[in-house]
Amino acid sequence: MSQIENAVQVAWNPTSDAQLKSQAFEFLNQLRADPAGRQACLTLFTRSPKASEVSRVVSLDVVNNAIQTQQLDDQSLAWFKENLQDYIRRTYAPGAAEPTDSPALQNKLTQTLTFLFLSLYKQGWESCIDDFLSLTGSQDGSRDNIVGVVLYLRILSSIHDEIADLMVSRTSNETKRNVELKDLLRARDVPKVAASWQQILTQWQGRNDAIIEMTLKVIGKWVSWIDISLIVNQDTLNLLFPLVGRTNPNGGEDKVRDAAIDTFTEIVAKKMKASDKIAMIQFLNLGEVVSQLIASPALHELRSTSNYDTDLAEAVAKLVNTVVVDIVKVLEDTQAAPDTKSQAEQLLQTFLPLLLRFFSDEYDEICSTVIPSLTDLNTFLRKAQPLPPAYSAMLSPVLNAIIQKMRYDETSSWGNEDEQTDEAEFQELRKRLQNLQKSVAAIDQDLYVDILSNVVGNTFQTLEQQGGQMDWRDLDLALHEMYLFGELTLVNSGVHAKSQPSTVAAERLAVMMSKMVESGKLRLLVTR
Repeated sequence: MSQIENAVQVAWNPTSDAQLKSQAFEFLNQLRADPAGRQACLTLFTRSPKASEVSRVVSLDVVNNAIQTQQLDDQSLAWFKENLQDYIRRTYAPGAAEPTDSPALQNKLTQTLTFLFLSLYKQGWESCIDDFLSLTGSQDGSRDNIVGVVLYLRILSSIHDEIADLMVSRTSNETKRNVELKDLLRARDVPKVAASWQQILTQWQGRNDAIIEMTLKVIGKWVSWIDISLIVNQDTLNLLFPLVGRTNPNGGEDKVRDAAIDTFTEIVAKKMKASDKIAMIQFLNLGEVVSQLIASPALHELRSTSNYDTDLAEAVAKLVNTVVVDIVKVLEDTQAAPDTKSQAEQLLQTFLPLLLRFFSDEYDEICSTVIPSLTDLNTFLRKAQPLPPAYSAMLSPVLNAIIQKMRYDETSSWGNEDEQTDEAEFQELRKRLQNLQKSVAAIDQDLYVDILSNVVGNTFQTLEQQGGQMDWRDLDLALHEMYLFGELTLVNSGVHAKSQPSTVAAERLAVMMSKMVESGKLRLLVTR
């Protein structure tokens, strides 16, 4: 072990001789293929008194590599498991005497334990979830051992990342293994894991926000592949809803509240039958939940101030976006029962104003969060011709919101070179908004022509009346919309029927241009 520590000291010392440093790295690399060297590394990591942090990190990295690359036989795996179990009991169990590891080392240790789980949970360490859970507190259900709770939650999060994270590419063998592990977890341990979340939330609510936030994030991960009834039940919801609605007396961000909202977003995103999804959205009463959040001081009274809680707004916008995406999926589902679709239509009526609230937000990041659901809605409406009156009534507020979002906000200054990055981002947003606007034109050409004609015509009338007193942002919006309108009057564009020019659109464009000329005052205007 002294050789390992000496090699680490040389390798990580910036003043070491280059040749010695090369030899040290070579020695450490050789440990990865040496069974005795791997065991020495684990012994160095677990020994008391503890070695230096960098020595322990390097040692555990050697161990991780051996487990992950399946270099160990069953006997070696068992030896590693037993030694690590002994270590975590000494360090993380209730009443443990050893000092806990730094966050960086805990991350590394979590990785090691997760790799052991992957190798041994099926056979060889069937009790590992129970063993991890035992670190959190006494057997009476109290989860009061903070260091054990934190490690337990780290491990649960890491297990999900390894077996259920859909963003990670897997080999076919890994995918097969992960399916088997999830099935085993659901059969053996998931109910007790879900119960432990309730116990941890109960134990630490109002006492330690970091643990509450960690627990919520773990729930948000696991909910995608476990029985939804383990989360959507009255006992758990009674713990979650107060977190969603809590207010921060000091103002500013509230990571726990935002994490609770994210948890509901993940709950809604879980795949299930159309009827079950609609029933769940109704049961959770999410329309009322979102409405109350929008009416809260953080999102209402403070909306136009520097204290506006953009993190909260973005979290709620994500929830609304997810709900509307799923509602539209149900409406598009040809297999969905008529009563299910009827309920989905009612929910859409409830959520459209909420969606447009965030779409119209002054912050483009928040607006962009709900663009996917608005795109899906427009696509559905385009296919639902002829539109029922209830759907037709949605288009006017949608188009008006799109047009208003095309306008420069009040913080923009004409020709300010310091705002070039903001300008580029805004022009990129305008391109996305243009696509949304075109989709409305494809759904209802007459409505599109009428609304844009009024917007442009009224602006030029205001220009004629106010002249240099007019806000340049309004004039820029009118000119931009007239340009887009002109594009759409071209052959094969959206306001044409079967590649034939739209006489009405062409006539309206001529009227717009005439009003622009008649104003006699079109020039660059800057309101100071």
